Amino acid sequence: MTAILVDDEKSALTLLRHKLRRCNPDIEILAECESVASALEALESQQPDVLFLDVEMPGATGFELLNRLGDDAPFKVIFTTAHSEYAIEALRGGAFDYLLKPVQEDELARALERLPAKITPPVPAAPVDGGIASLLKSLQTLSEKDKKLPLPTSEGVLFLPLSDIVRVEAAGSYSTIFMQSRQKMVVSKNLTELEEMMGSPDFFKVHKSHLVNLRYVTKYIRGEGGVVVLADGTEVDVARRKKEELMARLAIR
Repeated sequence: MTAILVDDEKSALTLLRHKLRRCNPDIEILAECESVASALEALESQQPDVLFLDVEMPGATGFELLNRLGDDAPFKVIFTTAHSEYAIEALRGGAFDYLLKPVQEDELARALERLPAKITPPVPAAPVDGGIASLLKSLQTLSEKDKKLPLPTSEGVLFLPLSDIVRVEAAGSYSTIFMQSRQKMVVSKNLTELEEMMGSPDFFKVHKSHLVNLRYVTKYIRGEGGVVVLADGTEVDVARRKKEELMARLAIR
């Protein structure tokens, strides 16, 4: 099995290489790339069986790399990232996987076991089941209502549907998530981290301490910054510097 590793952090590349070789001593690492540009260059001359790909990188994301490659690339893709805002369910199944950093060796080993030892190049005009075309299609067709927020717990991972989250309130290095069901949950993530994890245009930070789901905004009360009223009756102040952007966001919905 051959692989190319893509991650903007050199230490992450080194750690992944060591773990891969412990899990599968026969794996051949063709290249270790620290950017989308260097990955594209490596893929011009090398054809791996699997591409281990980080998502958030300076300059361009892992998803942009896939888009530039087109839908006929024969290799499999395994995402390795600290950011869990992307739809894990859309990437699960087949030979694809999504490993959260720090990558656990048992999860890595299971992912490698699901990969074929060799990938037969696709016949032109015949789509490869589970290939890049399938992955891109999954990402493009996944609707916002299907996306979930993965939150680590003592028992495993809890997946909260983004469509059920009304608002998030900051509490120092913690945040409180308020659900449509009136339930609330305190998580050890700050507001900025959660906003990045969600990666959804539905959520807007109206104030440094509040992130709201625009789908639940029922009213806007004029003022210096103003106040948004949410479907659960909550009134949230809007920062003056956020007012113009909020008006633009609400106007196009």
